[in-house]
Amino acid sequence: MGLWAQLIWVFFPIPILSLFLLSASYPPALERLGANIVHRIFFTRINVGPLRIQLLWLFFSISVLIFINTLRILQYETQCKTCVHPGEISWYRKAMKFRKERNFWLSLFNVALWYLVLVVYSLKKKILKLKEQINELKALQSSAEEATEAKKDEAKKEDETEGEDETKKDK
Repeated sequence: MGLWAQLIWVFFPIPILSLFLLSASYPPALERLGANIVHRIFFTRINVGPLRIQLLWLFFSISVLIFINTLRILQYETQCKTCVHPGEISWYRKAMKFRKERNFWLSLFNVALWYLVLVVYSLKKKILKLKEQINELKALQSSAEEATEAKKDEAKKEDETEGEDETKKDK
């Protein structure tokens, strides 16, 4: 599989699927599941030679290297080795220029996708953490409200019993 086929069939679908998983927000269980799946896949540490690196950073660095390579290739003019006529040379140059520009935009889009996965994942993590804090605060608030209601009821009962005691004494 060539480099560009690998880019299109491996490096595009994975971040797009990840962004889809991270963007699901309606059922809270699905929201947590998507974030957990992305975390388990991309933040798994793997050994690359003597280095231990997270999978997301490996994909991101490969994408950046591909992008840098396309920038390098854009600088050079390609020569047609099989062209016989001058007309063929101009068409070949136009086709190669178009191909280089297409590859540039594809690689830039790929780098942007992986960066987006990283940013959206970190934001999703913050959102989930804040939602947990909101749920904890709601639970504390409801328990505090129950406690104040119980104290009010207790105070009313005491007032009623005191009022009954005073009326009994007056009689």
